[in-house]
Amino acid sequence: MTVARANASSRGRPRSREADRAITEAALDVLGDSGIANFSVEAVAARAGVGKATIYRRFPGRIGLLSAALDRLHDDLPSPQDEGDARTRLLAHLDVIRVPMSDTRSGRVMAQVISTGSSHPELLEVFYERVISPRRGVLRQTLLAGIEEGWVDAGVDIEVVLSLLVGAMMHIKVWSSVTQDAPSTISVLDTALAGIGVNPRIHASGS
Repeated sequence: MTVARANASSRGRPRSREADRAITEAALDVLGDSGIANFSVEAVAARAGVGKATIYRRFPGRIGLLSAALDRLHDDLPSPQDEGDARTRLLAHLDVIRVPMSDTRSGRVMAQVISTGSSHPELLEVFYERVISPRRGVLRQTLLAGIEEGWVDAGVDIEVVLSLLVGAMMHIKVWSSVTQDAPSTISVLDTALAGIGVNPRIHASGS
């Protein structure tokens, strides 16, 4: 046997992208529908229509499978280079965050992660690393572009601003199904800009 043929044999059959996608999509469905307590390789295999051995050949255990599945949520990750100025892009990104949890699979997955995070801290860590952090990165780049465009004060703490804006959108996301008085995204941003914008207008009490 030649070296080339030996190397080819040692690598085995190439992985199927279709199977990888079916498995990770099934993993998201199981997590979003049933939660981490009922998340298992067996459940994912049944949903994906593959054998457990097929999954174990691809992913190192349950956390490895979860990590790969959560990476699939990057398919809808907004780009910091979308059309429009930075303020327009920021509003669009914030609008995506505030969509009610029940309306999207990613929202249902997030609800399951949040509800079980105290008993499964490893899941919270993976979710933050794979889902939250990349999205904060997009918002961070957009705010930095706002500094370049001159409508965000260069002296502000960008990380604090991110927490303020995302926190407001997450509050709306969680409670939008039970309240009708959620503020608009633009009103939240404009209120924040009163503190982070260039030459903010300060309304003194009693004036």
